[in-house]
Amino acid sequence: LPEGQLREKIEKLCSSLDFPLKKLFVIDGSTRSTHSNAYMYGFFNNKRIVLYDTLIQQCKNDEEVVAVLSHELGHWKLNHTVYLFISGQISMLLKFAGYTLLRNSSSLFQSFGFDTQPVIIGLIIFQHTITPIQHLVRFASNLVRRAFEFQADDFAKKLGYASSLRACLVRLQEENLSAMNIDPWYSAYHRSHPPLVQRLAAIGDVDKKAD
Repeated sequence: LPEGQLREKIEKLCSSLDFPLKKLFVIDGSTRSTHSNAYMYGFFNNKRIVLYDTLIQQCKNDEEVVAVLSHELGHWKLNHTVYLFISGQISMLLKFAGYTLLRNSSSLFQSFGFDTQPVIIGLIIFQHTITPIQHLVRFASNLVRRAFEFQADDFAKKLGYASSLRACLVRLQEENLSAMNIDPWYSAYHRSHPPLVQRLAAIGDVDKKAD
């Protein structure tokens, strides 16, 4: 990202949050799609922030770009990425443990008509056995992720970006041609992000409480 007011505001925000920013990039996403995003990566004190050029183009001003970034930094500050990483590893270990139990159950194979315990059959049985559980895990995972989104929005609001974030969320939703208010049960199961209407309402509720 070239020198300028936007870079200065981002660096000031990162400094206020003790985010160890080392490099700030802009990538060309507009040649592929109109989808806009921002993300960060890196270990320990070597962090980098990446902005899509579409995000900068679609936001009305620098304040809105910083508001979106403050939301993303909220995920970092509140350790959401760490929690999701740990839960993912636990889920993977439980799957391996479950497959091991199934693989060593001769009575289970016999109930399906197999006198031996072929690996491929074990995988097929395990896949069908775990499918109902995966639906429940997916639903629970989305509930957690959606809660994290509300927390990140609240974090940005507490930094003073509530109005800019609200305006930018609406604009990005329009630019990305996304549904603003879908069925709540469908959204709860299929979407990791809450509908825009719910996010705006939550930011508004926070504003009222602050007043």
